[in-house]
Amino acid sequence: MAAKTVLILGAGTGGLVIANRLRRLLGKEHRVVLVNRSPVYTFAPSFTWVMMGTRDGRRISRDLRTLGKKGIEFVTAEVRGLDTANKRVRLDDREEAYDYLVIALGAQYSSEEVPGLSQCWTFYHLEGAEGLHERIPQFRSGRIAVVATALPYKCPPAPYEGALMLDDYYRRKKLRDDVDIHVYTPEPFPLRAAGEHVGQAVLELLAGRGIGFTAGAKLASVDHKARKIAFADGTDAPADLVIATPVHRLPDALRDSGLAGESGWVTVDRETLATAAEDVYAIGDVTAIPIAGGLALPKAGVFAHGQAEVAARNIAARINGSDPIWAFGGHGSCFLEIGGGKASYVSGRFFAEPAPHTTMRGPSRYWHWAKAGFERMWLWRWF
Repeated sequence: MAAKTVLILGAGTGGLVIANRLRRLLGKEHRVVLVNRSPVYTFAPSFTWVMMGTRDGRRISRDLRTLGKKGIEFVTAEVRGLDTANKRVRLDDREEAYDYLVIALGAQYSSEEVPGLSQCWTFYHLEGAEGLHERIPQFRSGRIAVVATALPYKCPPAPYEGALMLDDYYRRKKLRDDVDIHVYTPEPFPLRAAGEHVGQAVLELLAGRGIGFTAGAKLASVDHKARKIAFADGTDAPADLVIATPVHRLPDALRDSGLAGESGWVTVDRETLATAAEDVYAIGDVTAIPIAGGLALPKAGVFAHGQAEVAARNIAARINGSDPIWAFGGHGSCFLEIGGGKASYVSGRFFAEPAPHTTMRGPSRYWHWAKAGFERMWLWRWF
């Protein structure tokens, strides 16, 4: 059997899982090559904890170069483009050939679409979460606007988690009466893909804490001098501190790949994660997978993980000469931290018809500790 090269682009949740899984499933004669722009992996679900000071960057980060001890070849480079016809990928200073390609580049963050957004705070990357950890103690009165800027954005519960944790912080500091917290989202209700019953449960959590909520609010601009945010429908609102999600879009390296569909994201078979290009798969946030109700599968690490497991097994089966029989079923779950040592847990079958079948448990201390345990297990298991 001729030796094969599996090239994986992106070392987020999906890329990390599929690299590890393929290395275990394939013989040593086959290469597993993982490419990422940074040599450091950071556990994104803990960014809200970094914001609140209960985690720091060192605790939730790992060196991707250590994967070499497992037999995974790691390359630090920016992906510049794909040549799927000739099975080659353009990197910073060279090209890399492949037999099988897995695109796990995630979403590219942007702020240019919304005037003023680049000067807003965010906890959607480590630097932003660390900056908020320094900024929050200085903010003692006024309105905090937590804004889901545009759809889609990854980790849909994150803005609500952030707002609830900020509420808990200011209550403990006895400043809550002086700090107004308000969440804005383009969606008609929170976590729309999870269903109205889950959205209603989140609304009850917000209302119980005195956190304001505005639906159908698509951010159009941020005026920092006037301390005001404006929306696409012509309305505006006061905002002394704006914490916003960045705009998510297809990575530049894929714009001319021919793999993006009408959604603006990579189109895949939702069960196998295969793209239209031969021997090319895509997993995680870079994809758009339709579900019931005209919606799309949420962009979340749990789905990238599940997709990675399926794609890894099917690629390994093909290389090893057996039938690729694995299928991704759309199962997923996530934690919603609410502060005070408690969290909720949302889980469900998102491929179910005629609508996703989901539940929300908690809040309770059990789910908070489950999330903490998951963090520790994740960083130990994959490194």
